[in-house]
Parts: sequence; C-alpha cells; structure tokens
Amino acid sequence: MCARVAGVDLAVVRPSAIAVLDGCDLVAYLSAMEVEEIAAALAPYKPRIIAVDAPLSLPERGAMRDVERELRRMGYKLLPPLLGPMARLTEKGIRLAQLLGNVIEVHPTTSMRAMGLAPEYLAQRYHPPTKDHLDAVTAALTALAYLKGDYKAIGPFVLPLRPPC
Repeated sequence: MCARVAGVDLAVVRPSAIAVLDGCDLVAYLSAMEVEEIAAALAPYKPRIIAVDAPLSLPERGAMRDVERELRRMGYKLLPPLLGPMARLTEKGIRLAQLLGNVIEVHPTTSMRAMGLAPEYLAQRYHPPTKDHLDAVTAALTALAYLKGDYKAIGPFVLPLRPPC
C-alpha cells in the first residue's frame, strides 16, 4: 500500500516536528511553529491522513477523558489534556484539527510500544534530525496503520495494533 501520510509532534514553545511518508518511505522532515504554518507546510504533500501527537478534544467533565482512563487500564500513560502545560497543547491541537480536518490523535511513545518498535530501530531506518522528528515519524507510521485498518480506536485516539511496514 502506498499512501501519503504525515505525523506531527505538536509543540507550543518550540517548532512542531513534522514527518511525511509515502507508504513506509520518508519523503520529508519539516518544522513549523503556528497551526497555520503547519497547515501550509503540509499542503504541498497532500497527506491522506495526519496523525497529531496532542489531545484533540476536551474532557466532558473533570481533567481526564475516557481515553486516558482506558489507556491507563491497558498500561499506557498519557497526560490529561488539561494538566498544567497540556492545556495549551490541547488548545493548539484542537485548532490544528479544525484547520486540517483529516487528523487522528496519537501518542508516539504509546504507538512504539504497541507496535513493538524500538526508538533505535526507527532512528536507524529514518535518520530523524531530532527526537521530536522521531516522534513525528512514529505518528506517521500510526497513520499508515490506521489506513490499513490495523488499529483500535479508543474514543478519538488511534492505537496501532502492528507495524505497517
């Protein structure tokens, strides 16, 4: 399967890291600060799906969503979207999702563990310039797993079931 996807390791105080894949092949590493700049950087690549490492919704009540509770029950640890600095990241993630439309919510550390991929393996295969770009590549691989149907949806969150490549 050859599909153009992207992964975004969203950040608030530094540029967000972006990885674009064509199937399992790296196309580009990018960086951008504001949501409009991220959208503009991705536009020429026309990804079918963009996996974003940030909460893309707010809890219905309290500080934690059902997705964080479920993932914790499964042994994964995600920070609640309204905990400290996560609130600004969540707000930025929601704005990015509204702007782009074709996004899924992911967490690269959780995706690596779920797919059984070591960071060292991914670094050797994709040569990311920063750790943030390694997370962006992992997010993009999660987007591929999503397109292949190899995932479990937990609310708005996508948990890959196996490596797509």
